[in-house]
This record gives sequence, C-alpha cells and structure tokens, in this order.
Amino acid sequence: MRKDSVFNDEKSYLNSWYKIKKGFSEFFKEQSKDLKINPAEAMFLSKIYYNDGASQREIAYDLIVSEANITKTFKKLESKELVYKTIDETNNARRNLHLTEKGEKTFEKCIEIFKEFDSVLFDGLTEGQICQMEDQLKKVADKSLSLTKEK
Repeated sequence: MRKDSVFNDEKSYLNSWYKIKKGFSEFFKEQSKDLKINPAEAMFLSKIYYNDGASQREIAYDLIVSEANITKTFKKLESKELVYKTIDETNNARRNLHLTEKGEKTFEKCIEIFKEFDSVLFDGLTEGQICQMEDQLKKVADKSLSLTKEK
C-alpha cells in the first residue's frame, strides 16, 4: 500500500503551488513573446525598477539566488539593452544597477502581464479574500525560507 502524502492530494498546497507556477510560466511565455524575457528576468528587472541603483548583492539577497546567478542574468539583460551598471561614488567596489529606457518600458509591459494574470486568477474573489490569501501565503513562504536560511 502506498503512503498518503501531499503529492497524491489534488487539493494540497504542493499541487496547487505547482499548478499556479506552471500556469503563470506558460501565460507569461505566451504574453511576453515580443519582450524576449522570462519570469525570472522580469523579477530581476522589478528589483531595479523599484530600487534604482541596487547592487548585485542586494538583488541576489532579495531573489534568494547566488551573486553568480545575478551576474549571468545581468549579462543576458545587458546584451538585450535592458540594464546597465555604474560605479558607486562612495564605494568603488560596488556596482549600481539601472534600467535603460528600454528596460523600463519592458518591465512596465511585464506589469500589465502580471495584472492580466491576476485579474483571471482572482476573478470572483473579494478584496478581503485576496488579502487574506496573500497574508497566509506570505507566512507560509517565510516559514519555508526560514528552513534554509537558519542552516
């Protein structure tokens, strides 16, 4: 007899999370064909869009990835003329990241894609239900990250 687990329960958080992630990835890929970026790159752009001049280290920390990953992503986005870097005036070792005009426009299109996905995803839910769900998901996400950050 097989063991019960979150894998065989259609209503489990694990299956739901997987379906949301898969659905969003496919939706984003279809809607962003002309942008030629993926969801991870959109998240990278968001960190600079909302914090112009952020360092690679800050972005790596926020996105929970290595600085090597950030360097690789930056180079890809730089080749697409979406980002550039400057040397920090107070710390020559620090590089500040910025969006080009094309990068800003690209990310603003991403915002519209995210809004469209949200409108479909949350159709029929009240603002209160959405806020409650977001609060609960944040708590679960933070607990999930605490499992690895404490070690």
